[in-house]
Amino acid sequence: MRARTIARLVLGGAVAVETGLALRRFETRRQVYDAAARRAVELGRPLVVVGDPDAGAHTRLARAYGCGDLCVDLRGCPQCRVMQAADLTQGPVPGVADDSAVVYVSCVLEYVADPSAALRELYRMAGSSENLFLVFVDRGSFTAALYPGARWSGVTDGKEVAMTPITTSRKLASIGGLTGLIVLALWPERAT
Repeated sequence: MRARTIARLVLGGAVAVETGLALRRFETRRQVYDAAARRAVELGRPLVVVGDPDAGAHTRLARAYGCGDLCVDLRGCPQCRVMQAADLTQGPVPGVADDSAVVYVSCVLEYVADPSAALRELYRMAGSSENLFLVFVDRGSFTAALYPGARWSGVTDGKEVAMTPITTSRKLASIGGLTGLIVLALWPERAT
């Protein structure tokens, strides 16, 4: 098999995997939001959504979750009825008392300068991990490494949250790998 054919197969596989991960993340966002909304109703607490539901490239096409009772975003959320522009790392978010809300966060901590400070503010509002619902981009995906502005890769087991930096070397390796595959896949064949 020629290198060009192998590159096309690998590139096609990478696109298929990334598409599958994006679809899984969309569904996870919806499911976790629904669980957070149920928890808020059970406790009689407001649902605070952190991050504009329409800020992502593909979430503009189809919304996976709503704005809750209050939407908190660094720049605000133009589509939400009740929104608060706030920086989680500067805490506290105005109008949200300690241990008073159920908090839903989707793909936000990847972009903050200080995830520890942001997590402290999230836990302050939620009071406990049972009231904090988080969604992250899959750590191993090209999206995690290459999405513009992403600084961190996160994961949670429902209790603990772990954030690791997305290094420049990882970004360069991802860009280099993709570029190499694309060039090899599209390189013209030699005339025989």
